[in-house]
Amino acid sequence: MIKKQNLLKQLFLIVLLACTFAVVGCEDVEDETVLHEITETGSPVADQDQNQSVTDSKTIIEATARYIDSGKSPTISPQDVFDNVVNGHSSDYFLISLQKPEDYAKGHVKGAINIPYGQFYKKETLNKIPKNKKIVTICYTGHTASQAAMLLNQLGYEAYSMKFGMIGWTSNPGPMGTVKFFTKPADYPVDVTPVDVQPSNNLPNINSGKSSKEDIILTATERYLTSGKSPTISAEDIYKAITTGDNNYFLVSLQKPEDYAKGHVKGAINIPYSQLVKENQLRKLPLDKKIVLICYTGHTASYSTMFLNQLGYDAYALKFGQMGWSSNTAPMGTVKFFTKPADYEVTAN
Repeated sequence: MIKKQNLLKQLFLIVLLACTFAVVGCEDVEDETVLHEITETGSPVADQDQNQSVTDSKTIIEATARYIDSGKSPTISPQDVFDNVVNGHSSDYFLISLQKPEDYAKGHVKGAINIPYGQFYKKETLNKIPKNKKIVTICYTGHTASQAAMLLNQLGYEAYSMKFGMIGWTSNPGPMGTVKFFTKPADYPVDVTPVDVQPSNNLPNINSGKSSKEDIILTATERYLTSGKSPTISAEDIYKAITTGDNNYFLVSLQKPEDYAKGHVKGAINIPYSQLVKENQLRKLPLDKKIVLICYTGHTASYSTMFLNQLGYDAYALKFGQMGWSSNTAPMGTVKFFTKPADYEVTAN
């Protein structure tokens, strides 16, 4: 009888232990299920955003690299435009004025259609531009025309900015609106001390929500052009920032290394224009500062400004570049200073 009671007690303990393990096991499974559900609910959205940002950046960088690696000149001279198009009547070219409509009406290069700078990214605008011709973009000073030319080249056009824009074409102030002619350099000092930083920064996060190359590039361009930011910054503003210790700016010289060594804006690191598209160079750029790009005359800096703003940086071209900063010819390499307009005729509507 006693043995039978002991056996029943042992069976009862076994059953109780089994139930306890079963409950604990169920609780663990339920916890894992909840964790799995949270992971599955939250993570894919973040992953999708990250994947879109990588796709957008890669698309913009690859399109830009294809153009820059082609070795094509970023600019065309007013004389070449006059000789080949206005005087030579070549049908190989298509001229686009980026002037405001009221300035275009007062005078523009003969044969140029008017697409104001702020309208350039729109598809209905791009549909007016042929892909089988050499596109020449013409603004007031060459800066915004260079930005527009970068966009067109990224999209597969063959585009050139007319060097120095309307100030290089004519001395007539009518077509210039409120834009001032270039007169002389500011004559600030240049520095020969090299500056470099490590490629330790992340690239900006951008998300177009688009899939095609054209849509990704145009969405990034629209975001920039509708932001209201100025495409350029003056030499005076940068000199003030340097002399007052304003750390909100990060200066990048696009000079060739041998020209950078002969003189550059103090504090600027050197990333030659052709190298800016490389990821290890982009990773030198901080996300929390205004990037100021400095070339020789403002043109390739403006090309680069379009590119960096598309990627999500806060970038500006130093107006008229090294030429606007100093009259010292050594840092200019083989690039010539602007002297005077060609004084070709303009056509008024």
